[in-house]
Amino acid sequence: MVRTGMNVKIMYNVPMPMRDGTILYANIYRPDDNKKYPAILNRTPYLKDADVPLIGYIRALEIAGQGYNVVIQDVRGAGFSEGVIDPAGCQAEDGYDSVEWIAAQDWCDGNVGMVGESYHGYSQLAAAQARPPHLKAICPFQTSWTKFPAIYSFGVFSNVLFGWIYDQAFKRMQYFPDLLSKETIDKMRECLKDMDRQLRWLPIKDMPAANILGVPGLDFQRKLLENIENVEYLKKIGRWEAFEKVEVPCLNLTGWYDFLKDQTIYNYNGFRTRGGSQVCRDNSKLIVGPWSHGHELSGNIEGVDFGEQGSGRGADITGKLIAWFDYWLKGKDNEFVSGAPIKLFILGDNVWRDEYEWPLKRTEYVSYYLHSHGHANTLDGNGWLSTEKPEQEYCDQYLYDPSNPCYSSTGDPHHFLIQDQRPNERREDVLVYTTEPFTEDVEITGPITVELYASSSAVDTDFVCKVCDVHPDGKSYSMCMKLVRARYRNGIEPEFLTPGKVYRYTIEVGNIAMKLKKGHAIRLDITSSLFPDADRNLNTGGRVGYESEYKVAHQCIFHNAEYPSRLILPFIPY
Repeated sequence: MVRTGMNVKIMYNVPMPMRDGTILYANIYRPDDNKKYPAILNRTPYLKDADVPLIGYIRALEIAGQGYNVVIQDVRGAGFSEGVIDPAGCQAEDGYDSVEWIAAQDWCDGNVGMVGESYHGYSQLAAAQARPPHLKAICPFQTSWTKFPAIYSFGVFSNVLFGWIYDQAFKRMQYFPDLLSKETIDKMRECLKDMDRQLRWLPIKDMPAANILGVPGLDFQRKLLENIENVEYLKKIGRWEAFEKVEVPCLNLTGWYDFLKDQTIYNYNGFRTRGGSQVCRDNSKLIVGPWSHGHELSGNIEGVDFGEQGSGRGADITGKLIAWFDYWLKGKDNEFVSGAPIKLFILGDNVWRDEYEWPLKRTEYVSYYLHSHGHANTLDGNGWLSTEKPEQEYCDQYLYDPSNPCYSSTGDPHHFLIQDQRPNERREDVLVYTTEPFTEDVEITGPITVELYASSSAVDTDFVCKVCDVHPDGKSYSMCMKLVRARYRNGIEPEFLTPGKVYRYTIEVGNIAMKLKKGHAIRLDITSSLFPDADRNLNTGGRVGYESEYKVAHQCIFHNAEYPSRLILPFIPY
């Protein structure tokens, strides 16, 4: 829906002084008159001068035409703003100062909201916990307190971050051509020629791509790796959840193909139960659509069409943003804010549905137990899932060799998100368990969990669970996946394994809302690596990122009367 409204004027490169004297710059889209209006702030590392603020869901011109000052700001060290980009530094301070600066301008009526996804979703969380007096509502889309995306769970590192930092540096050269020396650029390009070699580098701390002098932001990656298991450091840099400090209502949005979907849903439940005010707890909302990570919210992902209502445009996300801020910044009541707190897009049916809690109260949890004749390895093995509890069965075994990890991507150049998993399922170090095809349509909506009984020859290792939708033609599409690091299976205090001892792992694999048609089946894949999304566990129990020696781990997955490993699915009754 395209809305017509008042005429809009644009103020370019407006300087905003921060408390330490650093100047951040913004473009401001505002009604072309002399009246005061509320403001909506987007703090982005992706260039205020790009076309992103005008497309996707923000649509600065459209929102400004509805009576808002839309402020698109280059964060510290990005675009035209001064300073060095640092996702760990000055996020709360810069957010607070920006909100209060905007509120004091003669074109603002003193009411400020924030919007944005991913990095600029986290920038809202940082600002909100600093509690600027004039901040009234935020929209932290597709984001998390702890993910940048460098931390997938405590103690797990992703060394792909240098690619994001390189991209930011190259973009910044549009404004500062002399930012990088020729020598630095040559070294960066040389590293980019063979990404696999860089990502396999051991120890990770010595990876050449992360140790090039003169690249702004690389220091963040090095410090994060150095402190990946340091709780106090993570809290200091704001990479630790602080729901109790957020007092404003939060509109959360994510997509079923967003790599931060589970964290965004977790955020929603955190705000509803642990928010720092009754307003936050009672009024935070959640929207989950058929989308991938980013601002576009396309209703077509890699050739899969989710229908007219599947896009952000079709679902009128911009209109929902306007309704959200109309209520919190202008005091206008409307159906969106007063209605159901959750809006879910049900994959398969391709329809939107209102809900009132997550997980849904009417959920029927069904256990599917792992079975095999002792060789569930590969797609051609003899593993299966059924609701019958196991009795006496052989365990399934595989070798996890860190020098030959299972990749997080299947390598299909045409499909990054909706991938057929069979290439990985043909590996000997992947155990495959599949249900019989469903004899009628079923809906699986909610959190999917695995209770896994496993032993290892190592003192520390990883286990990865991936749940897939198996189509009648045999194609196996991932629904959700999760890696658990054994030493942190029970929390942030390391508990190393006794080799050969059986342990229970409760793995929250992920969330989904999907209608599976008759003839489809559910599959569980188990392995021990998710590379390069997560660093390879070298099976030694040593310091993450500082080792170069590794051991091959002998893994055993148990499914018998004493150790009944199971997949727990959330069915929704018709």
